[in-house]
Amino acid sequence: MRSELLEHAIKDKDIILVAQIAPAVRVSLGEFFGKEPGTIMTKKIVFALKKIGFDYVFDTSFGADVAVMEECFEFEKRLKNNGPFPMINSCCPGTVSFIEHSYPELIPHVATVKSPMEILGSLIKTAFAKEKKIPPEKICSVAIMPCVIKKAEALRPELRMNGKLVIDGVLTTKELGEILKDKHIDLENCKDAEFDSMFGTASGGGIIFGSSGGVCEASLRKYASLHKIPLEKIETTKLRGSEGVREVTFNFNGEKIKIAIINSLRNASPLLNDSKKRAQFHFIEVMACLGGCVGGAGQPVSTIGAIEKRRKGLYQIDSNSKIKISNENPEIIQLYSKYLGRPGSETAIKILHTKFDKICTDCF
Repeated sequence: MRSELLEHAIKDKDIILVAQIAPAVRVSLGEFFGKEPGTIMTKKIVFALKKIGFDYVFDTSFGADVAVMEECFEFEKRLKNNGPFPMINSCCPGTVSFIEHSYPELIPHVATVKSPMEILGSLIKTAFAKEKKIPPEKICSVAIMPCVIKKAEALRPELRMNGKLVIDGVLTTKELGEILKDKHIDLENCKDAEFDSMFGTASGGGIIFGSSGGVCEASLRKYASLHKIPLEKIETTKLRGSEGVREVTFNFNGEKIKIAIINSLRNASPLLNDSKKRAQFHFIEVMACLGGCVGGAGQPVSTIGAIEKRRKGLYQIDSNSKIKISNENPEIIQLYSKYLGRPGSETAIKILHTKFDKICTDCF
């Protein structure tokens, strides 16, 4: 999103300007203001965005909570229908593009659930617009992301609603840092402000989506909850590791679920090329960037040390969270009760799911 377009939206009094903040941004933006990587700046970022001129600021981690709800539904459906397995995560646009161009035969394996950014964008233009009685065309929805490829994802035809964008602009962490400096807003001196309600509460599981292994852990928490298994039985050591490929097996009521976590695309091909090995897994999480979104190309310079500190920051937020599982998020419960009905409902499928059935050449 070009800064002049943002300025135009800010000055247009007929436009309702809405922002969403990805989890990785809150542990990296402070680096532009002299803070250590991993320093949690969430509330100050919310205040800064309001000071810039945003009317509402939401948490992309809420979209991650919704993604978990829908992804678990899709996974259960695949279990009943014997596949197709492995199911591959769809939250990373770099991964989706990689599969489309390098492994087109695996496109049916990619989850149909939209990414957290696109989920929240879709909900802003539907449920939020309805709740606030705002015409969707009067909403300018901006996503603050650690990822450059999110700009391309926002343009994908499959992710539009009625042919129109649900995300009108994407700013990277770097770009937001530059805007704040241009406006002489020092993040350190900003007050604390809370996310706006409706899409402002997230579980710890939604927060850790920003780290390699976080998608799997968040989903496993929900899956364990569905089967009444204590969270203590979810072993996090391998889920939270930094190795290029991690394999984990969980036993849920006699059902063995085998998972592979691939940290960075550089480590993906050996497993994806091995059809026999690949077929052993129920789910494969692939995050394009080293460390996950915390190491995204839209972040400040990402050394190994910085990436690990940012990951620790996200897990610290999770550790301090009273809500650990997506389905225990009160705003998630309210969203499904009032607007969606249940995971996998006709409304949920229409708004929150898509289909990657061909290579997108319009945006990559």
